[in-house]
Amino acid sequence: MKRTVINFIFPVLLLIPYLVKAQETTTQFEKVKIAVIDLLNTPDPTFEPVINPAPMDAKTMKDLGFEQIYKNSPHKFMMRDGKQLFSYLYEQQSDTTILLLHGVLSSAYMMNKTAGLLRKNTHSKVIALDLRGHGQSEGKPGDVDYINQYVDDIVDVLLSIKKDNPHQKIILAGHSMGGGLILRYALETKVPNVDGYLLLAPHLGANAPTLRKEPLGTETEPFMKMHINRIIGLKMMNAIGETKYNDLPVLFFNLPAAMPITKYSYRANESMYPVDYKKGLSSINKPLLVVIGSNDEAFDANKYHEAISTYTNGEIHIINNETHNGIRHNAKTMEIISNWVNNHKLQ
Repeated sequence: MKRTVINFIFPVLLLIPYLVKAQETTTQFEKVKIAVIDLLNTPDPTFEPVINPAPMDAKTMKDLGFEQIYKNSPHKFMMRDGKQLFSYLYEQQSDTTILLLHGVLSSAYMMNKTAGLLRKNTHSKVIALDLRGHGQSEGKPGDVDYINQYVDDIVDVLLSIKKDNPHQKIILAGHSMGGGLILRYALETKVPNVDGYLLLAPHLGANAPTLRKEPLGTETEPFMKMHINRIIGLKMMNAIGETKYNDLPVLFFNLPAAMPITKYSYRANESMYPVDYKKGLSSINKPLLVVIGSNDEAFDANKYHEAISTYTNGEIHIINNETHNGIRHNAKTMEIISNWVNNHKLQ
């Protein structure tokens, strides 16, 4: 994701007030609306096939998290719309529960080692959740029914957890997209209280300085592409209350069509992180820990210190020579988390 592309969106969004104003004149409004719909109908981005791709090295493969090392048990949570979300329970006699949220394209299955290590190092019960439309949870892959539904799902899961033990401590933990969801959750007021926030290589937001300037990875063909024209058009549509096109895909990944998720809708993409990272971070009023690897492929690790320290009192640690996925299993990461939990009496 190029930061220059992201920056391009915001000046264009200055046109939104003119679109709203145009509603006062029917003819003018219809002309503008037609132009916006043309943006929506711009063809989806495509990917050139990679000829003789380089084999994945052993560390990269291991960091993905396919290994199933730690025992768990399945559990389902009922959402307010009747859909069920799947999770893995890592049981532990404890007054603290960690709700663990995975990243983009991932699932709770890929968080086995992370969950097991968290239980081992914090002596807490861990629940690794499949987000809606991911893993074994119900819902359309790469989509939600409305913007912010991921957060509503987190609310429903936490209410269920607290129903059985209302006095237990809750730590919200998330990797990448999961971290972005947690920042959106922190912005909400009428939601269950949590006692700590643990963010691993979090997606702070589209306007955050932590987004890399260069595309993900080192290949000539990027792994991810955004449909910028469509995003601009949909933001303008949403500004006048028109949401019927929000199911259109805007985030595309260079993956085989047989994969469970290869793209995300506009409403899913908008639900992944706070609109403004400054407000998201500033809304956190409980202990916060952020850990990221210096070799993170998705985000600029060097930008996190300023972002976190400016808007929160949270801790930020950068692990040398660690990657975006590897940060979840790193021994130093777990040592830092253990100390943080103990220092803030979260266990």
